[in-house]
Amino acid sequence: MKITKIPGLGKYGVFIDDLKSSDIDDDLWHEIGCIHLESLVTIIRNIDFTVEDYRRRILQWGRHVDLFEIHLQQQYNTLDVTKLLRENEINGKKVNEDDRRWVETVLNYCETDEVIRVSGMKDDKGKPIGMFAEGELLWHSNESACLNHTPGVSLLGSTGMTKSCTGFVTTPEWYEDQSESFRSELDQIIIQHRFTPGKINPGLRAEQDYVMQKNMCPEDSYIPLVIQSPYGHTGLHYSINTVYGVKDMKQQEAQKLFDYINSTLFTEKYMYDHWYTNDNDLCLFDNSITLHRRLGSTDNRLAYRIQYDYSSLVDQYNPYKTDPFKEEYIKNKSNIERVLSSRNQ
Repeated sequence: MKITKIPGLGKYGVFIDDLKSSDIDDDLWHEIGCIHLESLVTIIRNIDFTVEDYRRRILQWGRHVDLFEIHLQQQYNTLDVTKLLRENEINGKKVNEDDRRWVETVLNYCETDEVIRVSGMKDDKGKPIGMFAEGELLWHSNESACLNHTPGVSLLGSTGMTKSCTGFVTTPEWYEDQSESFRSELDQIIIQHRFTPGKINPGLRAEQDYVMQKNMCPEDSYIPLVIQSPYGHTGLHYSINTVYGVKDMKQQEAQKLFDYINSTLFTEKYMYDHWYTNDNDLCLFDNSITLHRRLGSTDNRLAYRIQYDYSSLVDQYNPYKTDPFKEEYIKNKSNIERVLSSRNQ
């Protein structure tokens, strides 16, 4: 196994080469997980993982978490969200048609319960088989408007990857490069998040845009701009597709802040676009203070995606340093834990 730095991500980001699935035992995979937590972005190039290898290994680091699915399970008091497709009432709760629509759409994206296909291709009925449509995806993070956003995302290439790229921006070094007084200001900023259709993927189909809303920003929310990653790095929780305003700041002043961040963060110093030379690269990336995007051709492109926590690698993670956010995170996490524990019983 060979580890080298990724150019363009400063102190963060590593490539792993010369690694085969047969080389990996549980101890080595745990070591790779610890390396990844520190590096924020890890790209294992040309790995011979099957989908089942991928699913099994990622879930050794933590649990698959989809906050909207958990919301549905809490809303209807059932772990079987597929009931929403065939029943009008569940445990005394009338089934909401929007919830039914989400389940019907997402089920068509699923390779397994935890693995989602990422593809613009369609099935024989003309329905999308994966998240996102064709074309570019703008800078974003998943569940960006959710206080308890899932901190890890992974993407395993399958076919048609080599005319495209997945890009990454890590924010801790940008934060460190700001003056001490400006960092103090940033530490106090609370961002307003709001979903705008088509803002992440211009041309996204309506049903996919709907799923993106439930994943990225189910409702308007307020979240601190500066948070911690699971490893303890401090950076920006920032997503171009959902940032809308700043609490207690006029919109014009908020836009000036966003313009400054955009012009100074999205530069070669903090950014790397990974143009695939192999179909089967595995990209592992932090989802708390790291953003990602997609460029290039997506014709016949298929990848697999799992978002997950790092609960097997990190104890007692809380992204927030101050209340009420710190306390609300703990309260929400307790509710999420109850659902996740029920799944395993």
